[in-house]
Parts: sequence; C-alpha cells; structure tokens
Amino acid sequence: MKQKLSKYFDKAKLTKLGSIVAFKGTKGDVVIRLGSPDYDIDEQEPVLVEIDGYLVPFFIQENSVFFSKNGELSLKFDTINSNEEAARVMKKDVYVSTEDLVMDADADDDDWDSDFKYANYDVFNQDGQLLGKIVDIDDIPGNPLIVIHNSFGEEILVPLNCAEILDENDTIRTVKITIPEGLIEALKN
Repeated sequence: MKQKLSKYFDKAKLTKLGSIVAFKGTKGDVVIRLGSPDYDIDEQEPVLVEIDGYLVPFFIQENSVFFSKNGELSLKFDTINSNEEAARVMKKDVYVSTEDLVMDADADDDDWDSDFKYANYDVFNQDGQLLGKIVDIDDIPGNPLIVIHNSFGEEILVPLNCAEILDENDTIRTVKITIPEGLIEALKN
C-alpha cells in the first residue's frame, strides 16, 4: 500500500497537468489550462493541487470532466461545492501521477484550437467594453454558445447566432461583437 500511495506524493513521479485558471458556473467547477493539448486524465484517479507547497489530493466528481478546443478542461472536485471553496485552489498547479496520465491518441497538435478561429481572443462588446477572453464554443445543437471567461473567473455565454462580428484584429488577437441588449445585465442579477 505504501508504494502505491507514494506515486501521488513524490514529485519525481508526477507530471504537471496544468494550472487552475477560472471558475465554471457557480457550484465550484474549475477550469484547468492544460500543459499539452494531448493530455487526458483518468477520472478514477486523484489529481494533486499544490497548495502552500503541499500536494493535496482531490478526487474528481464522476462525469464532470469536459474538454474544450482551446487546451482547457473543466471539472468538479468531490469536496468543493461553491466558488468560495474553489477560490483556495485558484491559480494553483495541478499534477497527476505519471502512471495515471493518459495521452489522447486522437489529438492533433496542428489544429487543437484551430476549429474556432477566435479561441483565446479578447472579446469586446459593441460599446468597446472588454468582456473577457473567448475560451470555447459550446456546440449545443440549434443554439451554439460563445464561452467567454472574464477577469473575475466568471463565465459568460453568448448565443453565437446573436453575435455579429463588428471588427477583428488577428495581430493582437481581439474581436468586437454585438451582444444582445440586456444579456450582460441579466447575467449580473
């Protein structure tokens, strides 16, 4: 038993999966920016979050892992149930046992984020206000949504069929879009 547990606490036997960069929703789900687009995880095994120099194991809630096209994944830890609780792991590095790291055989390095041109672009509304960074398209049949993370780690979902591109700058990776009137105010309430 000792030998099996040692794989989780010896940094030489760990691989840095990525870093926790944002909240997703309001129930403590977190977004991890992966170190490689080829990384996948075994949901049955714990991940270790480095908090104050210590590796703290967290188990992943079943069926809570979702990958996005831009090299991030969202998940929910079993013991975290609110964004207030998740704040203690925000901006922390996440490790997995090298034995438990799964490499995605289907990943293609050349187009892992090219399915959506504006992934990782800063997005502004029609009034020039910065909304955040586009992280994904949630391809809901009949209602695809642009997923934006703002500077507070909050997620903003904008219906793709309502957003019209007004301006774009590929050099500095910005895009200006129309946002349906009242959408941002409705999200704040």
